[in-house]
Amino acid sequence: MAKTSKSNPGQRRGARKAPEPTGTRLPFRISVDREALDALDKRAIAAQVGIGIVAGWLASWLVGGSGLLHYVVTGLAGSLVGGFLLERFGIDLGIRNQTASRIATATLGAMVVVLLARIIG
Repeated sequence: MAKTSKSNPGQRRGARKAPEPTGTRLPFRISVDREALDALDKRAIAAQVGIGIVAGWLASWLVGGSGLLHYVVTGLAGSLVGGFLLERFGIDLGIRNQTASRIATATLGAMVVVLLARIIG
């Protein structure tokens, strides 16, 4: 006697169910290029973080605020904002020392970031 398989009429044999999502999915995919990450100059990154700390501390000293993480975040964001604004408006600070110029630019940008955050928040 031949075996008869019991199957549901709406299901195909051997078909698998799609896995249920286990959480919220991001609308974008994040990937890391390991070769590019290895090619980054670790000293330059450390120097930029150091400049961010100094610029964040100076900006917090001038307009208020505290905390090492706050210094780093405002300093790094400030270096981007300050560089963008100075380039956009064609302003040259006239500082010949590159490190001092980067600190001054980041400090100005960090001051803008802190003041904007206070206005918004």
